[in-house]
Amino acid sequence: DLFIQSNLRVTMFRLLRRSSSCSCKILTRWLSEGTPLKDRSIGVIGLGNVGNALIKNLQKSSYKVTTILDTDTTKTTEFRDTCRVADTPKSLAEQVDMVFTALPMPHHVKEVFEGKDGLLAGICEGKVWIDHSTTDYEQTEEMSERVREVGGRMLEAPVTGGLEALKKGQMTVFVAGEKNLAEEVEPMMRDIYSNVIYTGKMGTALIPKVLSNMLSCVHNLAMGEVFMIAKQAGVDMRTCFDCIRASAGNSFVFETAGPMLMQGTYDPSFSLALQCKDNRLGYQIATKHKVPMEILGHAMQRYNLALAKFGDEAPCYIAPKLLEEAMDTDLREEGFENWSYSIQNMDGSSVIRHHGIDIKRTDDNQIP
Repeated sequence: DLFIQSNLRVTMFRLLRRSSSCSCKILTRWLSEGTPLKDRSIGVIGLGNVGNALIKNLQKSSYKVTTILDTDTTKTTEFRDTCRVADTPKSLAEQVDMVFTALPMPHHVKEVFEGKDGLLAGICEGKVWIDHSTTDYEQTEEMSERVREVGGRMLEAPVTGGLEALKKGQMTVFVAGEKNLAEEVEPMMRDIYSNVIYTGKMGTALIPKVLSNMLSCVHNLAMGEVFMIAKQAGVDMRTCFDCIRASAGNSFVFETAGPMLMQGTYDPSFSLALQCKDNRLGYQIATKHKVPMEILGHAMQRYNLALAKFGDEAPCYIAPKLLEEAMDTDLREEGFENWSYSIQNMDGSSVIRHHGIDIKRTDDNQIP
């Protein structure tokens, strides 16, 4: 029966995995693809904000995260009761059925992937690699081909929506690569993210992710100017916020970066260096396809100026501070000290719900 078949697959797969070689390739692929997702062992490389939240969301949904790795070993401490700490990317890949990576820069992905102790050296028939890093899509295409050559399979899966949403499993994930594999892992993705969008062949998920991040820079800079104009004209900042979020000028960035601007936190969960990295990736894509970047290019330069002035670890929404300093006027507003947000997926769009501020809340029963 189905119960016996499932346990047979798991038992045989574990026996094969203990072997030092990747022999019996057809049988291994059959066993790995047939094993229920919640019976597969999972390894995570990169335990920054994304990796940390990923492990917790997987565990919360009863997935088996067994092995972890980060160059900063202090980040592994809170998971040592439930996970082994691998010595190298290769050893991690050898110990698990599926590998997730969440790394900050393209060169970090390359360093983890290559070499005698790299991820590729530990991948063989039946292994699955899912990369959450926002990185160079052409580099990802090349790595995917090399993974395929050794019998593994790969998906790129950048996430978007902000750290607070990620912690609550409310982020969107873009998935690209082999469609059969994307469909195979879709139930897992839906368990840990609120919105899963398959974008097509390898490389097509990273492009909209990077472009979305670039667009957020334009929104953020314009938002800073709007708030400064309103304040100088004597309009109450909270009133301005409520008016615009109820009108055509609203955006995800306005509803999330606006309160962080009025807090003075500017979103410390994502660094300015990472945002500028995404801007450079977008510029490379535009250059390759000969698309002029007038508005996005100007935003990119303002962010480069902010990076030079405030440093790599400054929060990602800090660029409006350039205007605050030029005008010798801050954009703080009382009442947002305890503000936070969550995301609802409404017909595929991200709808922001505000918490920790005095607000007239819509009854859930009134939502069409």
